[in-house]
Amino acid sequence: MKKIILLFLLSFSIISTHAQNRAKDSLKLLLQNEKTDTGRVLRLADLSFEYLESKPDTTMVLALEALSLARKIGFEKGEAASLNRVGNAYRAFGNNYPKAMEIYLQALKLNEKINNTDGIQRNYTNIGVIFNLQGDYRQALEYFLKAKELAENNNKRSFSIIVGNIGESYSNLKIYDSARIYFQQSLDIATEVNYTRVMGSSLTDLGKVYFETGQNTLALEFYRLSIPYLKKADHYRGLSENYLGLARVFEKNMQKDSALYYAKQSLLFANKVGVTIQVRDAGRFLSAYYRNMRIQDSAYFYQDITKAANDSLFSQQKSRQFQTLVFDEKLRQADIEAAELKDRKKRNHNLQYAAIALGLLTFIILFLLLSHSVIANQKLIRFLGVIALLIVFEFINLFIHPYLSHATNDSPLIMLLVMVCIAALLVPLHHRLEKWISHRLVEKNKKIRLEAARKTIAKLESDQTN
Repeated sequence: MKKIILLFLLSFSIISTHAQNRAKDSLKLLLQNEKTDTGRVLRLADLSFEYLESKPDTTMVLALEALSLARKIGFEKGEAASLNRVGNAYRAFGNNYPKAMEIYLQALKLNEKINNTDGIQRNYTNIGVIFNLQGDYRQALEYFLKAKELAENNNKRSFSIIVGNIGESYSNLKIYDSARIYFQQSLDIATEVNYTRVMGSSLTDLGKVYFETGQNTLALEFYRLSIPYLKKADHYRGLSENYLGLARVFEKNMQKDSALYYAKQSLLFANKVGVTIQVRDAGRFLSAYYRNMRIQDSAYFYQDITKAANDSLFSQQKSRQFQTLVFDEKLRQADIEAAELKDRKKRNHNLQYAAIALGLLTFIILFLLLSHSVIANQKLIRFLGVIALLIVFEFINLFIHPYLSHATNDSPLIMLLVMVCIAALLVPLHHRLEKWISHRLVEKNKKIRLEAARKTIAKLESDQTN
């Protein structure tokens, strides 16, 4: 029996793997054709989303690559988009919603800084999804409504998704009248822009609302209407959910053959897309169905499928806990790399400023040394000499600090001793330089006085001759 179950699950996982490989090949082709770094960042961030449902680990890898490149080139919009995808990956792992929230808030802060309305709207939506997943539906509604305001006159595709999320929150709160209004609005907007995926999802959601309120005929109608749109969008997860909804409606209507057919279809598509939770739910329905029909072999078969799915979910949870730790470390390293890059840029700027200041002071001192007003500027030159000494010391400190920090393992005492030694070398050198300049000033002063005296004598002699 176990071998049959494994073959049953494996046959569809192979189909799913082929689909993933095609998506991966398409991703590589698009990335190869991208010419600019900024375009590459956005392409990586967008295409990482394609792996979210089936391979969130791949989403994370691509998003981190985009994040690293965005930070390297200083592309803040791309950095925010990449962080948003990193948050999506954490959310998909299902065991670290606080981390996903932390990343979304980082992205939100960046988008607010650059006034990226579209990015802010996406962040609000994702934050709302996190609250929804954790059962805080009122807080989720608050963020979805914020996102709705931003998307209303901007992006109708995004707007249709957000309105659907609002409907889902009301549905979770069992406020079905409001849920139905928002699901209908989502359907109308998606129809206007021909967004088939959301059209199918909205119709399915309306079917759920009518089923929950006991209106089985309307539920059946909406479930059936959604199928062509879900198929056109290749939304297999949506199809699995839809078919299980149909099975439950037919079960309520005592149409057992139809209930069995659609439950099996739900299991088929759940396997096709590789969504273990939906495999479990469809298997559980089929096991209960056959148990009620007293067909024990089939009941045990689907019970084993349900158990295998539960075991797989537990295994996935353990695996994802480890993956989360790995990606936490990768994200930490990316943050360290970004901080180091920022420090290097700041240090280079400071070195340039110090070099410019030192150059200007040197020019001023040389100018004063060579000018005829040197006598009146001796005190000024001494003052400028002290300033120049301080700038030279700061320049050396900026230049050697990273190497010194690495060599001393950030030991404050050793670093202080090294800088004191450097100062001890610079001060005598400064005194010698100051003495040399003073000597030059004296000599210059003598020459100026001698030349002035000669001119005075020559003038006197000329006056006497006349």
